[in-house]
Amino acid sequence: MADAVDIALPPWMTDVRRAPTLTGLALAGLLIAVLGAYVPARRAGRLTIGEVLRNE
Repeated sequence: MADAVDIALPPWMTDVRRAPTLTGLALAGLLIAVLGAYVPARRAGRLTIGEVLRNE
């Protein structure tokens, strides 16, 4: 697209990440999301119904 308008883009703008790097980043993001959901859910699961209603 840059060639169509005669613009020279620097290499850092056109470099593409390799597949192992993208896979690692995706797995790290998934792990962070699972831990971010699991820890509060585990804490909430330990509460009794009375405690939850009182905190509401």
